[in-house]
Amino acid sequence: MRWFKTMCAAVALATLAVVAPAGAAQASTSGTDSADAWWDCPDGYFCAWYSTDGNGAMARFQSQAPDLRDFNLNDHVWSVWNRTGVVWCTYPDINFTSISGTPWPVGNWRGNTSQYGRQNVISSLRRGAC
Repeated sequence: MRWFKTMCAAVALATLAVVAPAGAAQASTSGTDSADAWWDCPDGYFCAWYSTDGNGAMARFQSQAPDLRDFNLNDHVWSVWNRTGVVWCTYPDINFTSISGTPWPVGNWRGNTSQYGRQNVISSLRRGAC
C-alpha cells in the first residue's frame, strides 16, 4: 500500500509541473504586471496601462477621463487598447487641453504609445474625434 501512495504522490507532482511549470507567469486580477494583461481590457472599453505591452497598472474608460492623475497615469500611459469601435482623443494636458502639444486620435488600435511619440505625454482622454 505504501508504494501506491508514493506513486500517487509522484503522479500528482508530475501533473502539477505540467499545469504550472516553475516561473510561469500567472494572470493578475489586481491590474499589475501579467502575461495576459492585454486581455484584461473588456470589449467596449478604452484601456490604458502604466507599462509597455499592456502590462502594469491598468485603467479602463467608457466615456472620458479629464485628469489621468486620478488613475496614477498622468504622463505615464505607455500602452493602450481602444476596443470601443470609435475614435478616442488623447490630450497632452488635463481637462482635454492641448497647451503643451497636439491631441492624438486613437482608433481601434492596440499597442505601445512610444510608436507615435506619446509615451510620456497623455494627461486626459475622451471618447470622440479630436
